[in-house]
Amino acid sequence: MNTRNRNNPEMINRPVSGTRLADGGFRTALALFTCLFLAWSLFAADFAGAAPYKGKTKGGSSITFALKGKKVTGIRTVVPTLCLETTGGYASRAGSELFQPTAAARVGRTVKSKALQPAAMNVGAKATKNYEVSLKQRGKTVSGKLKLNFSFLIPDLYGAHIYICSGTTTFSARPR
Repeated sequence: MNTRNRNNPEMINRPVSGTRLADGGFRTALALFTCLFLAWSLFAADFAGAAPYKGKTKGGSSITFALKGKKVTGIRTVVPTLCLETTGGYASRAGSELFQPTAAARVGRTVKSKALQPAAMNVGAKATKNYEVSLKQRGKTVSGKLKLNFSFLIPDLYGAHIYICSGTTTFSARPR
């Protein structure tokens, strides 16, 4: 019992200075854990409803993405691409280009986006890729058209060679 003066004893509800709390900070740790768990569960709820889809493109390549409602994210496939030189020799290159748009697509709409990404046709050097995604849904099947275009420059001793590249494919996918 602590007192302020001896004539008027009264109880003061505070611990004696220099002593630790009996719970050792358990309540604080429990409150912190509860707050972190609630924040994590709210963040995880955003991705809980996304259904993974897998399918094939017109050329036979695999395509994967996630669908939540009408929003499609994480599209990943390859698109057959043709590059033509516009200066001088008019050479051409053909191959496959990674199709990985950064923007989310919507079912029933055409979504355009662009991103600075490595281009396989440009020996892995970065180029600004322009994406166009058009999607339709019938039942659980999602189908659509994917378009890609970009350009790059190859320096040469006698001048630069500019290539313009374009690729298009269609696909169909179902839930995994």
